[in-house]
Amino acid sequence: MSEAAGGIVTPVSAALAASAAELDDVLARAHIPTLLMSLVHLTGETRWLEPPYTPQRPRGSQDHDDGGLSPEALEDVLRAARDALLGWRTEGRRTSVPAREVLVRMMSVCVGESVADEYVEMACEEIGLTDRDATWSPRRTVGRREEVEVLIVGAGFSGLCMAIKLERARIPYRILEKNPELGGTWLENAYPGCAVDSPSHLYQFSFEQQADWPRYYSRRADIRAYLEHCARKYGVLENITFGTAVLDAAWDEEDARWVVRTRAGDGVVEELTARVFVPAVGQLNRPALPDIPGMDDFDGRAAHTALWPDDLDVAGLRVAVIGTGASAMQLVPAIAGVAAHVTVFQRSPQWAVPNADLGREVSPEVQWLLANVPFYSGWFRFRQFWLWNDNVWPTLQIDPDWPDQHRSINPQNEQHRRFLTRHMQERLAAAPELLEHCVPDYPPYGKRMLMDAGWYDALVRDDVALETGTIERINAGGVRTADGTDHAFDVLVYATGFHARRLIWPMEVRGREGRTLRELWGDDDATAHLGITVPGFPNLFTLYGPNTNLGHGGSVVFHAELQVRYVMGMLRAMLDRDLEAVEVRQDVHDDYVRRVDEAHDRMIWSHEGAKNWYRNAAGRVVTNSPWRLVDYWSMTRRPDLAEYHVRTAPAAAPDAG
Repeated sequence: MSEAAGGIVTPVSAALAASAAELDDVLARAHIPTLLMSLVHLTGETRWLEPPYTPQRPRGSQDHDDGGLSPEALEDVLRAARDALLGWRTEGRRTSVPAREVLVRMMSVCVGESVADEYVEMACEEIGLTDRDATWSPRRTVGRREEVEVLIVGAGFSGLCMAIKLERARIPYRILEKNPELGGTWLENAYPGCAVDSPSHLYQFSFEQQADWPRYYSRRADIRAYLEHCARKYGVLENITFGTAVLDAAWDEEDARWVVRTRAGDGVVEELTARVFVPAVGQLNRPALPDIPGMDDFDGRAAHTALWPDDLDVAGLRVAVIGTGASAMQLVPAIAGVAAHVTVFQRSPQWAVPNADLGREVSPEVQWLLANVPFYSGWFRFRQFWLWNDNVWPTLQIDPDWPDQHRSINPQNEQHRRFLTRHMQERLAAAPELLEHCVPDYPPYGKRMLMDAGWYDALVRDDVALETGTIERINAGGVRTADGTDHAFDVLVYATGFHARRLIWPMEVRGREGRTLRELWGDDDATAHLGITVPGFPNLFTLYGPNTNLGHGGSVVFHAELQVRYVMGMLRAMLDRDLEAVEVRQDVHDDYVRRVDEAHDRMIWSHEGAKNWYRNAAGRVVTNSPWRLVDYWSMTRRPDLAEYHVRTAPAAAPDAG
């Protein structure tokens, strides 16, 4: 084992268990594959990576806290962890940073399968062994604090991440947020049951890891509270202008600045300028309503899930839910048994993964471990990172020789199909006639993979109905289907998603030659180098832009951090080299888009049987990234100015005095 210069001394929390007996009680709730990694750090001993202590690989979507260890091995681990933690507290022992080859072994043992050496640097950032920001830390600062140098649009995860890093670098900035509060999609989506479908400990910033998440999959209110905590802790709240929408932005070539027009809630239009313009509005930003005749004729309450009224209470009412995507799968179980009756109108069925952790609370003991045991939180996060991200990526590649491609695309995908179908059969056993309407006719992952938050259990209830007939029109009393049946409702809920392919819309963004992004992209064909920057639009950097959505699981927050790091790297280069404008070269952009499209041609989202919101009218995947996370991490680690046209700032006029 080796240590970094001087090793790492981890601060001891005052909340550390006072006695060995109390510590034993806490450690009994530990996640053993994670605890083993902390034990290596604490003791410097690699024997904890060898049998009989090697954890078994988890199966399916379910993890196992005991790692599959024998009772004897488990007792050894817990006793050693107790002694190591007590010694660390009383003797002030240092925790070690293992050598690279040991880290590779640790990663592989932690997740129960071989992890390649290429993941070491990225994993060290996630675990907290190295600083993700080290590649862009600025050498100097410029500008006055009162002058807006970077203008960010959106105060969700991406916009706040950008602001926090700018605050650290002391680069002037301002966030414009159309809503009266921060939170982005987690402010706007207030429907019953709204929650994240990524693990809580993964769906957070790597630099602000919260130990006291109340649930393994957080609800909306907890995520909003976390974002507000981050904004206050890092001092960005005072730089957010709420209730202000961006109308348009135009590049001023002569002054090398963006001129941005905004409109406040009172209708006042204002003009701002900024050297750098960063739209961070995301893909799931503007709700999409279906095109159904008669929608305005309905006499009851109607709402989109992303525009849920504060005063809408469905208790005792007849509710129609139109759509069966992610929002519907959370909403319907939440209101079943509360509403008098719920009817789900399904256009196409979805695949849904069972996950016992969805409603599971994080115990105080586990929260203590995450907060106090050296590197426990980081390794817990890494395990989730692997199991929900790049571990899945190979299963999404189409095997051209695989038979019966309408149902699956490779052997692993076929296994997924059988597993998920068995799950449906088990949950729908009380109403087997529903099975033919619930098993999709496309391969798993062809559309967004959803989590079963009680969806199938809700469908078999007497007060819930699944309607698969085509909706002909909406009328005053409810919904008429194509067979002529009128369905009466008190409330219509449109769980119909977002304009995900209409990026940076409805803003009008005009570039260097007067052309707008809308003219360049149309309504559904956005492209950008690395999903971040566009030829003809100097000093424009998008966050959560084209081809950056994670369709194979994991956390979009990770992607946001990588994009922010890239932008910060560009800003450092601009400051260090006195550049007033940078613009990605057309050939660099075109080559990247070509590689994206070629990669997607081999992946599940291009499967002809899967009609998803990822693809545009021409069949091109616009929203999703085709890359492994380690690939995108590498691509965005350090910007290359050779890929850009650069414009040097004019020399300051000599002082006449």
